[in-house]
Amino acid sequence: MNSQSPRTDSLRASPLVVRDTATIQAAMLSIDTNTHRTVIVVNDRNVVVGTLSDGDIRKALLDGRLLTTPVHRVMNPDFIALTVKDRARAKAIFDEHHIFLIPVIDEDGMLLEILAAY
Repeated sequence: MNSQSPRTDSLRASPLVVRDTATIQAAMLSIDTNTHRTVIVVNDRNVVVGTLSDGDIRKALLDGRLLTTPVHRVMNPDFIALTVKDRARAKAIFDEHHIFLIPVIDEDGMLLEILAAY
């Protein structure tokens, strides 16, 4: 039996989300599709473990990483996330940090929602 909610399952299939085992190439395709210049990285339990931007990918490629490199090796594990009760702070965070996506997580770090700057 799948313990994931339909909402969580739809987020997993979203071009805003990639698994930590996905390749840089797969992440690039998602970023190209989603137009937010970033993806949220989750593990096999749908826990947010990082973010990956087009700039992170560019740096990784310049450092000699291959397109087949797993995302977990080049993602930013030091990301900004909000809880459901803190969602109202999103606009200020987008403006202050110049980021494009913010994951909304539960107390276990599981992805519940993704807020977009535009």
